[in-house]
Amino acid sequence: MPIYVYHIAHILGLACLFLGFGAMQSAGEIKPGMKWHGIALVIMLITGFGMLAKLGIFASMPVWVIIKIAMWLLLGVLPTLAKRKILPFSLLIPVALAITAVNAWLGYLKPVW
Repeated sequence: MPIYVYHIAHILGLACLFLGFGAMQSAGEIKPGMKWHGIALVIMLITGFGMLAKLGIFASMPVWVIIKIAMWLLLGVLPTLAKRKILPFSLLIPVALAITAVNAWLGYLKPVW
């Protein structure tokens, strides 16, 4: 598969992630949003590793990739933090947007440390 297919699917996964966050905030029930959230995380994980394999850097795992994986895990935990009232639901989307901005920066610039 060409790399642009992985990239488009990765961004589609990101859109599903924020769809899940929005559903969690607007619905009276958290389950539908959690389903979208989980599906999105799986899509992003598979396509992210697919892009790494296509770029030929899957084996070396640069620092920026490890940071992106840690941020992906943090995005996965955010709804649980909000559900347990550690993070207010009103901050869920702004925090997720900030994490996504850092991930986008890392993904596009691929800094070398």
